[in-house]
Amino acid sequence: MMRPLHLFYCASLLGLTTISGLLLLLYHCAPVLYYLCTGILLGSVGYCVVQYLAPKSRVSGNGKAVFITGCDSGFGFGLAKRLDSLGFTVFAGCLLADSGGEGSKRLRAECSSRLSTVQIDVTDDGQVQAAVRQVKDRLPTGSKGLYALVNNAGVWQPGEIEWVNMAAYRRVMEVNTFGTVRVTKAFLPLIRRAKGRVVNVSSAGGLHAGPFAGAYSMTKASVEFFSDALRHEMHKWGVKVVIVEPASFGRATNIVSPAVFDNFVDDLRNNVEDVVKEDYGMEYFDLEVKQLRIDHQGEGASRDPTAVIEAMVDSVTLTTPSHRYLVGSSFEDYVTWMWLGYFPTRWTGSTLLADKEGDPKPAMLKKTR
Repeated sequence: MMRPLHLFYCASLLGLTTISGLLLLLYHCAPVLYYLCTGILLGSVGYCVVQYLAPKSRVSGNGKAVFITGCDSGFGFGLAKRLDSLGFTVFAGCLLADSGGEGSKRLRAECSSRLSTVQIDVTDDGQVQAAVRQVKDRLPTGSKGLYALVNNAGVWQPGEIEWVNMAAYRRVMEVNTFGTVRVTKAFLPLIRRAKGRVVNVSSAGGLHAGPFAGAYSMTKASVEFFSDALRHEMHKWGVKVVIVEPASFGRATNIVSPAVFDNFVDDLRNNVEDVVKEDYGMEYFDLEVKQLRIDHQGEGASRDPTAVIEAMVDSVTLTTPSHRYLVGSSFEDYVTWMWLGYFPTRWTGSTLLADKEGDPKPAMLKKTR
């Protein structure tokens, strides 16, 4: 079985060989075109290197307001504190701001008077509109609008596609996708007036869907396409749109905390249809859940959110931020998530779908073998 990285290397080698062959042909048949193409190629590489190494300019936070959703914990909590320290006026949207949430209490206690917490459930139209009014009334003096909106609030949903009930599909879509759309549409008039920016937190799972993550990946893939379309539409207004794509950071947030994970497992076990439960078998279910727990709560899942928060800070503060930031991935992960979709499915399927020795088998498949 060819691994994704090997497939990428083979394709890259084929591409370099083709380019080298074409340049060699031009050298012998049309020297002028050879020197022209070589110059363009080297110039393009040099430009990219200079752009990468050049110092990045940042905006000052003074007089600029930022609204962040999902600040009760995790990335949103850390970003709110960091932007406050940089002089921004921070509106930290918290799900539990009005009900004594620990995150909102800590933000008020540990940050400057420029930071204020805002009650917001991104699935509630009334709360979203109330948050817009609150932000509008408290913008810094002289500010034309909201400088940045960071759509960070999100929930997780594990489970094979047959295991997840429709209510769970609707819940995760309502928060991760429609919540992002709802909040963005509500704040865009303020963003446009400040020629600000929208930062949407997606996921590496939105670039490439693996097993046991179909429902979650669907929502994040929607955020990816929503953000790309919004970027094109907002260009004429001078508004930037940035996507941050964290990889495996389950231990750094409450999105996959042990208690949350256990609730998901109980929900899957209790609500899966009888025929599905019989076909898969509880032994298979338990083995898959055990592996999932290792993937998201084991040593491979980072507990340090710093890299993601730094990418979010860059998205807000850089004068020319990148369109997207893929954070916390190895080179092989990057190849798998960013490039595998460009190869024929017949090739990529063989790298991802082949059964491995010792993989658990559903009960029904054991009976037929």
